[in-house]
Amino acid sequence: MPGMDTGNMSLEDLELVIEIVRKHDIPMVKISGGNRLYFHGMEEKNLQILRQELGVQEESPQKTGNIHNIQACPGKRWCKYGKMETEKITRLLAELKFNQPLPAKVKVGISGCHFCCCESWVRDIGLSGEKNGWKLTIGGNAGGRPRIGNIIGEGLNDQEAFNIIKKTLLFYIKNAKHKTRTARFMEQITIDDLKKGIEIQD
Repeated sequence: MPGMDTGNMSLEDLELVIEIVRKHDIPMVKISGGNRLYFHGMEEKNLQILRQELGVQEESPQKTGNIHNIQACPGKRWCKYGKMETEKITRLLAELKFNQPLPAKVKVGISGCHFCCCESWVRDIGLSGEKNGWKLTIGGNAGGRPRIGNIIGEGLNDQEAFNIIKKTLLFYIKNAKHKTRTARFMEQITIDDLKKGIEIQD
């Protein structure tokens, strides 16, 4: 399930996928809601070769201190409804890595406007573009126990949003139990506990 750089693919990326599909006679390729490619119907003996050809890591991202998945819309540059550019903050978060594993997978939704095409309100970390900057939410989930994320910041620029996200994930690493998603973690504490822990002043 290789990522596609938040859904963006170059001509070279597309050519590589076509080459691999033909080489391994893959009957079906699915683009998931998380901007990943699912290669259906492969023989198990070829999976290791496929991983090597695509450069897919064996370990899950959270075990290596990375965010699990980032969904991002095209942003202001490409969408007439966009209020914020998405490329810079996406790149900052994609490169964010911690020395310790994350307690559970962390999914990020980055929507350049309030329409929230990337379902930012129901992601562990959600960013929604407003006229005056990013609205940042924490602890959303779209699974079997859905939850709307808590608003933790508004009117933020890229660097301010990134700094708060980094502090929040460090607080999460330090205080959440293993396999506890942010939605369940935020049900165990209060938003004031979180703000105090990362030193946000109202």
